[in-house]
Amino acid sequence: MACGAPEPPALTVGPVSFTENQLLGLSEASRTSLAQLAAFALSVADSSTDELGAPLVSEWTEDRLVEILAAELTLEKNDVGDDVLEARYLTDPEWELTVRHILFFSERWRAAEHRAEAAEKAARAMESLRAGADFAETAARLSEEPGAVGRQGLLTPGREGSWVPEFWTSALVLEPGQISAVTETQYGYHILRLEDRTIVPFAEGRTVMARDVADRIEDPKSVLDAWLVEAAGNDPAARRAAAAAEAQRRGLTVPDGERAELARAWDDLTYQWASTLGFEYGLSADEIAEAALAALANSSQTAGIVRNTLAEHDALLRRRLAITIAAAGQ
Repeated sequence: MACGAPEPPALTVGPVSFTENQLLGLSEASRTSLAQLAAFALSVADSSTDELGAPLVSEWTEDRLVEILAAELTLEKNDVGDDVLEARYLTDPEWELTVRHILFFSERWRAAEHRAEAAEKAARAMESLRAGADFAETAARLSEEPGAVGRQGLLTPGREGSWVPEFWTSALVLEPGQISAVTETQYGYHILRLEDRTIVPFAEGRTVMARDVADRIEDPKSVLDAWLVEAAGNDPAARRAAAAAEAQRRGLTVPDGERAELARAWDDLTYQWASTLGFEYGLSADEIAEAALAALANSSQTAGIVRNTLAEHDALLRRRLAITIAAAGQ
């Protein structure tokens, strides 16, 4: 190499590169882990984590559709008609809730002092509401959620799965006009007011009830497996294709609320991973390289768990970004 010539990259992940000098002492396994970290950091930096996870969320949605098919086959096998489902649905319907909320951000990974400060803000807001302050005006003035001023804390109506479990549980027990206790979720501290609640029509809530009833009769997975053996044998690809074709033939779909739940599950994962590893939106390629090296060196148990989880999604990361890793010492 000529004097002064730049050292060639030993590891590249899209626009991010590392020299052999930067990787000195790292094993092949550690280099692979560094590449995975850099790939994920890139998706956080350019706000493309949704695109990164789209194939996985699609797979989860297909799995959910197969569960719906399994329930339908079980009901069919046991001669359970819609009259039975609807009668049961009337005793335990699905709800759609309209909620306003006030949020004080303090994710659970934050320091205890930060969370205590947010909890204190929520307590002061609650005192003001109990003293007669208008909820919508208080939300517009105090809520830290983006867009809260214009919406005065009003959320798009949601069904179970639309919001994180603690939020949904807190909202579900309220009557219209009632205000919840301070509720902590992974995002911080909320105060909720229920604006309205309506029963989801049976036609829209049917698939949820169908699965609940089917589970009480026998194991839907066993029923589905028996059907698949007859329809497609034991080849996994053929079985999946047969299940998808049968679901389409029957006009089965995954409810919108469940699709939102699956998408949010991925969002929650990526948010937790980014928070744990110190990855942020807007980082440059050099900053990503530095952050990835720091994440690789992070000795905390949670960082180790995230690194192991990213390794399980190696194919997902490589699907979006070109990764090249030279052997150690080359």
